Amino acid sequence: MDAGILEEKKEFLSIAESYLERKLDKEALHVAESWLRRFPFDAEAQIVRCRALLKMGKLDEVNEILEDVENSISQLSRIYHCVGDICLDAGLNREAIKFYRKFVALNHGSPAAREVTEKLHALETIPPPPHVRKEEESYNDLSSIAPDFYTLTLAELYIRQGHLDMALNVLNEILKRDENNQPAAEKLTYVRAILEGRMQEKASSPGVRNEEVVQELTRWLANLGRMRINAT
Repeated sequence: MDAGILEEKKEFLSIAESYLERKLDKEALHVAESWLRRFPFDAEAQIVRCRALLKMGKLDEVNEILEDVENSISQLSRIYHCVGDICLDAGLNREAIKFYRKFVALNHGSPAAREVTEKLHALETIPPPPHVRKEEESYNDLSSIAPDFYTLTLAELYIRQGHLDMALNVLNEILKRDENNQPAAEKLTYVRAILEGRMQEKASSPGVRNEEVVQELTRWLANLGRMRINAT
């Protein structure tokens, strides 16, 4: 967005927030939908729209929005799957793993994600190059490693061994030290998606709390925003 549109957006969000605070939910919904006619993929506007609908008791409409967002993410994320296959055919295993992980993170719990996860497991069990194996030999006693010495290599080792909870701890510690560590953030997203997928085989309840719906919408819209950026 250019500077002029950014200023417009700030004004829109300020007006929408003011309406919501004063319980003018229909007015907040109206300005959100007007903005979305111009910018259909604007995450903040979608969240304003859902907050207004939730306050109006229209949970079904919010769930429809979530389904639309999820479908959009599913369609766009196929790019990662296809590029991963291309890399795999070309023998670029590390690149294939990177793209497969992004696909799984955006589609966790789906049949397609389970299929790609099997490819990932097969790739991750391939013995690493000699210089990596030599580094991994230094982790004989994993429990004795201090958090200050946690590395991405250690996290990768835990992932290959199936110790996802331990990989999660390592990656969280790395990001505490360096919140801008993008490789660690991507691996963390992947590990969380796998762990959530294992726990998420339950049907959503019609009595889900409003806050949970908003959190789910925020997560999916954030993913959609990342997909749009990475796909361009």
